[in-house]
This record gives sequence, structure tokens and C-alpha cells, in this order.
Amino acid sequence: MNSVNVGPIVLPRRRFTPVLVLSVLAAALYAWGLSRGTPHVYYSSAIRSMSESWSNFFFGAFDPSGFVTTDKLPGSLWVHALFVRVFGTQSWVFLLPEVLAATVSVPLLFGAVRRWAGARAGFVAAVIFLCTPVVFVTAQVNIPDTLLMCSVVAAAYALVRALEHPGWRWLVLSAVLVGVGFQVKMLQALLVLPAFCLTYLFFADLAPRVRFARAVVYGALSVLVSLSWMIVVSLVPAGARPQVDGSASNSVWDMVFVHNGVSRGGAGHGTVFGGAPGPGRLFNEQVGTQIGWLLPLAALLLAAGVLTSLRGDRRDRAGWLLWGGMLLPGWAAFSALSGMHPYYTTVMAPALAAVGGVGLTRAYTAWQARGPAGWLLPAGVLLTAGWAVVLVGRQGNVFGWLPPLIVAAAVVSVLLLLLTRTSSGRSQAVPGLAVLTVLVAAVAMLAGPVTWMLSTPAFEKSSGRMVNPVAGPAPAGRSAMSAKAFAIDRPMLAHLLANRGGSRFLMAAQHPNTAGPYLADGHNVLLLRGFNADSPQLPVAELDRLAAAGEVRFVFTTIDQPGIGGTALEQANWVRTHCAVVEPAVFDPAGDRPPPRPNPWGNQALFDCRPPAP
Repeated sequence: MNSVNVGPIVLPRRRFTPVLVLSVLAAALYAWGLSRGTPHVYYSSAIRSMSESWSNFFFGAFDPSGFVTTDKLPGSLWVHALFVRVFGTQSWVFLLPEVLAATVSVPLLFGAVRRWAGARAGFVAAVIFLCTPVVFVTAQVNIPDTLLMCSVVAAAYALVRALEHPGWRWLVLSAVLVGVGFQVKMLQALLVLPAFCLTYLFFADLAPRVRFARAVVYGALSVLVSLSWMIVVSLVPAGARPQVDGSASNSVWDMVFVHNGVSRGGAGHGTVFGGAPGPGRLFNEQVGTQIGWLLPLAALLLAAGVLTSLRGDRRDRAGWLLWGGMLLPGWAAFSALSGMHPYYTTVMAPALAAVGGVGLTRAYTAWQARGPAGWLLPAGVLLTAGWAVVLVGRQGNVFGWLPPLIVAAAVVSVLLLLLTRTSSGRSQAVPGLAVLTVLVAAVAMLAGPVTWMLSTPAFEKSSGRMVNPVAGPAPAGRSAMSAKAFAIDRPMLAHLLANRGGSRFLMAAQHPNTAGPYLADGHNVLLLRGFNADSPQLPVAELDRLAAAGEVRFVFTTIDQPGIGGTALEQANWVRTHCAVVEPAVFDPAGDRPPPRPNPWGNQALFDCRPPAP
């Protein structure tokens, strides 16, 4: 057998050639996406803050002064902040971790599926993964979901290795990686934990009592690593750390389990972006084109795989439990979540690809052997092609040529399959017939998602699309935010820089979304509050002290917002009595201003709070 020499290690060439090719393809695809992506203003602001101070780094402080944290755990931002410390603040640096995470997920997925069902199944699974639109677009914005997906795939790979080896090394690594996923995106990472524990409990090659004990240790270790940062932060006095955003009580537990847990979403932007909750959400107009192309096929193959595995070997049953147990909880959770963005479903992509890859490979093998399970193959082709036509048709006449291509490829592939089944020598009767059949079937099933993925327009700088990145052509990629929702007001910035004097802060800003563009651009902005109305508020006494000391002169806020109370109302009253409004004509006499930004915080204005001369 030909081999590849890597130092003292000799790798079989044929075994590793497919994964090397797919990994290079993944790197090229996601690197191309990086050149078309954009950093998320909110996360990029926190990344810059965390890269400038080790205290801000550890606590996940959103602003350089360390007033408030982000309203998420800082796990994914730690990775980005380290990259910024090493490589600087160029736009591509903010996106590089996503590209690497998406790329690394390909060989990890291939390796895990190969150990379950063989290299051919691993190859098909990796191809399906590469053709998933939501993975492609999510890797173009520095949001946590790509890193979460990579953590979950890595944990699954380590667990598969743990099933093969009686020692602790792979099992502990898998548990730690689940905990790392929690640091990246909290409770969403734990959706896979039941499947992981049950897979090891039932199918590890150990005595039952040993399996039970280790499964308990696995779950406990995963939870311990998940909660480790929260435990440490809870032990730090409140005055010695930033205040916790997403919590009215300055509690990380409240932020994680209430704000990002039981009360997550509601009737806000998440519902607009992801559609109404319900059993059909992953098939609706907003989410279906992102993750749903092969979901009906995956459901069919998963049901068939579980049924046939009942009389199969232990490894086969373990694989269906592992990957099916990853797919179904995510499917159920995202269907029921009150508010969500389509990109949340990125974490489902590896399990969807694994189920599809193994199921299609098994169906093709059964078809070649003329077994009854082989009929899943033409049925799956027709089901997937028909559903793709429905998904494309919902979006209007975007790609008029695509539905006919999908239908033609589906019909031809089924005819070719029937020809291979009826010919005496099967695929050997006609040279290359099997290869042609597979290629045409692939076009029928993957032309839709691939076209959707590659038609995603590049992100405009400061575009509101970063809040809700979705794949597909512009009509399907619309966002509820304006095209320049997070643009810096350049005339106002010039006025601030020219008149701030020796102020420590460029300005004080009411909301992280208002401060975000300026913080991400490297300016020091004082936050008046956290992300939500019940988040921490800067005390008026502190604002008065900073203004009197000359550390902040300008305030960009709303003083006429109805329904406010408490500290927010005190801030508004302080601004009303201590500051004078700066009319836009002062710093933009030509009137060449961007259109008003739609936001829930009222009509914001710039105020000059220079203390009177002594």
C-alpha cells in the first residue's frame, strides 16, 4: 500500500487522501467566506476591550473601563481576544477563529463517522457538511456558534475514541470539550450531553458497573467544567469585577440560566428572525433554507437506521444513538425556543451530516445488493429533490433555472438507479454507470443548498446583516436591521475628537449597540447601561463625578424615552439639567447624514456636558 511519511509516522495514503482533500476544500471555502464577511460590532467591541486588559479578558468586560460584562459567557471571546493580542485588530483577525473552527470540524467529523461506518460514509458526511449553507454564513461573522459547533464535534470524536479504548484519556477529553462548549454558548452545548452519556453507558466495551460509574463521572465532569468560570466569578466580590450584564441582580447564574435560559427570546427580534415556534419552524421560510434542505431525508434515514441497528452490532447502535441523539434534541429545542436566529442551528449541521452520510451510504450498499433497504435511496433522492423545489419556490423567482435542474437530475438519477438494479452485472454492466449515478443523485440532492450557499452576498461594512447572518441571495438574506445600522457617524466622530480635549472618554453612550461601533473602532466610550433595560446602570453620582473631573464631556443618549424609571430616569434628568444638546448642523452643516437608525431606545441626540468655567 502507498503511504505518506510524516516524520517517524507512516500514514496509509488511501485512507487519508479523502479527508485531506476535503479539509483543503473546507479551508478554501471558509477563507473565501472570510474575505466576504464582517466582524460583529457587539462582540468585536468586547474583544478589543478584553485584548487590552487581562482583567477584562477574564471577566469578559464589554467596555475598556470594565463597567459591565457581555450578556454571554466569555468563552468564544477569549479565543478572539488572544488572536487580536497576537495578530492585531485587522478585520480578518476577528474572523479567523471561525474559519479555523469550521475547517477543523471537517476532519473531526470525517474521523468520527469513519470509525462508526467506514471511510465512504465519513466522506459523504463531510461533503454534506460542506454543503450546509448555515455553516458557511455563520463562519463569516464572529459569533459564538461556529466555535460551539467545533467543540461539540471534537467532543463527539473524543467520545467515539473513548468507546474503543478502556482508559480515561479520551473520555475525560470529551467531557472537558463539552464544558468548553458551555463556556462558548452556555446551555446550548448541554443539548448533546444526554446522548453522550447514554452512548457511553450502553455501548462502551466495559463491564456494566464500570460503564455506569464512568458515565456518571463523564456527566459530572462536563457540568463541573461548564460551571467552573461561573463559580470563580461568584467568589469575587462585586466591587472587584465588572457588573454582570443580562442580570438585574449582578449574578452570573441569573445571566446564564434566566436571561439566556428560561426567559430567552420572547416576542422580540428573535421571533422575527426565526419565525414562530412550533414543529414546522426548521422548515419555514426563514430557517428552512439555512439547515432544512436534508432534514426530511435525515429523519427518514435516522428512523430506518435505528430500526435496522436493532439487529446489528454494538458499534452500529452506538453510532445511531450518538448522532441521532445529537440531532433530535437540537431539532426539538430550536423548534420550541420562543425567539431564535437561524444561525443557532449551526450546531445541528454535524449530526445532520453524519446521519445523512451513513444513511445514504448504507442505502446505496443495500441497493447494489438488491436488498429491500436499498429502496430508501431513490425514495430519499425524490424526497430531497421535491423538498428543495419547495424551498426554492418559496423565495420567488430567484433562480428560475434551479428547480428544473433539480427535477431533471432527480428523475435521471432514479432511472439510472433502476438501470443498475435491473442490469445483470449491476454497475459493472456499463463502465462508469455507478459513478454517473452517484454524481447525478448528488446534483439532485445538493444543487439547492450549494447554490443557496454560494449566492450569499458579501457583507457590507457595518451592515445590520451581521445581527442575523443568513445564507442565500439578497431577497432571502434580508434583515430587519438597516443596511448601515451599525455605522459610525463620521461627522459626529470628527466633532467629538476635535472638542473632547483631555477627556478620558470619547463620549458616554446609552446602550452597547450605540457604543459598539466606536468601541470596535478603538475609541474609549463610557457605557450608561448594559444590553437590556434591567441590566446594570451607571449610577448618576458616578456620571456626575466623571463629568466634573473632565473625564467625559459628551453624552449620546435619549432623554425623552417613555416608560423609563429608576437609574435610567435619573440619568436622563441629569443630562437634561447639566448638558446642552448639540444640534446636528453644528458638526454636519452640509446635512449629509445617514438615515435615522431604527432602534428601541428612542431618538438619540448628542449632548455637551462641559462643566461651567470656575
